[in-house]
Amino acid sequence: MLNVNKAIVIAIALILTLALGACGGYFDKGHGSDFDDGEPPPPSGGSDDGNEIVVGCVTSFTGTLSSFPEATKWADLLCLDVINEQRGGINIDGITKKIRVVYGDTESNPGTATAAAEKMVLENKPDILISSGTLINIGPVSAVGEHYGIPTYVSNGPAEPWFAGIEQGYWSMVALYYMEDQLTDIIGAFKQIDTNNKVGFVFDDEDDSAALSELFKPMLEREGFTVIDTGRFQTDKTDFSDIIKKLSEENCDIISVNMTGLQFAICLKQFHENDYIPKCFYIGKALRGQNDIAELGPGMGEGFLTEAVWDRSFPFDSALIGMNCDELALKWEDDMGTQYPATMGYDVALWEVLNDSLIRAGTTDPEALRAAILAVNIDTIFGCLSFDGNRVAKVPRVTAQWQSGEKWLYEKTIVSAITMTARIDKEIILHEDAPA
Repeated sequence: MLNVNKAIVIAIALILTLALGACGGYFDKGHGSDFDDGEPPPPSGGSDDGNEIVVGCVTSFTGTLSSFPEATKWADLLCLDVINEQRGGINIDGITKKIRVVYGDTESNPGTATAAAEKMVLENKPDILISSGTLINIGPVSAVGEHYGIPTYVSNGPAEPWFAGIEQGYWSMVALYYMEDQLTDIIGAFKQIDTNNKVGFVFDDEDDSAALSELFKPMLEREGFTVIDTGRFQTDKTDFSDIIKKLSEENCDIISVNMTGLQFAICLKQFHENDYIPKCFYIGKALRGQNDIAELGPGMGEGFLTEAVWDRSFPFDSALIGMNCDELALKWEDDMGTQYPATMGYDVALWEVLNDSLIRAGTTDPEALRAAILAVNIDTIFGCLSFDGNRVAKVPRVTAQWQSGEKWLYEKTIVSAITMTARIDKEIILHEDAPA
């Protein structure tokens, strides 16, 4: 089990405020669709009678990535109750219109994602296309938006491989994290642990793993760590004995994993069967949510590190729904009776961005709406969001540790927030009495 001798638990004060201010390749890489050759049809969105703003949401409601949109429909209802019911809608081209969301399922498969997004466009003619949750979803959906000339807003994934896949894009915009920020915080957590500084990689062959390993290895080496990279494995792999044997022979105290939850459960069982339990597991992609780690069973996930995409302790407020981060988490727990999913931060921030953009644009004309989204500069439940030259609105990133909880089977404790601290440029509260 992980033994953090001097863990730093960071409780980010809710009273902090932020200063408002400046704060096509997928088709070539095998992520495209079977689009007909020739020019795509001109953008034409909205309901048949023109009295609605249609948003097409295409993401992994089923399959191995289904935990990512766990809060999506709940957050949609929460935010659209304010926009549609309390405020009566948004003035678009002189008409007050309400927003209607249409859903499509990628089934956690990139090929299905392309087909579902194209079906969404052709059948529902959305004014805006949205998606979230790893490159498997956001890459193909972005590509479809580019092909049909529809403003497309995606979130919850790494920025660098997304941009590399669609660098020449125009219509797609993203709220993503930069991997360098993510890895800086992970290394900050590793430094708090008494280890031999040997890190073993166990990464699948998805695009995010390839980009992660390429960047992570030199960053670790610059900080004095030795990296044992076992190479990429296919996402249907079930026998990890060869990888575990190599890492054990190299005596790696730290194991960095990037794979889906179901595959990690198999992999972890085999670590135990081989009597090789390193001092630290860092789990990317697989264990972001409480449901994911709970499936491992009591004690099996104790001390595991993971990325925290959003947390109830973040010092941000949503003007749209009138809640801060902790209040939003509490509302989920009261409504649903389960521990809040961290992805809800992305879900609510999406509507803050779209609401602001639609109001300022005053139209669903694709060019005008695209320009309005790119001009966003607002405080949200995810902090200040504004787009850089890569069409990326950078979101905070922190590293957390799963510990056995009192209310829930496991609860997260933030242990490294280096880049977020620099981002908000405010003092944070440090506690030295963290559980080991």
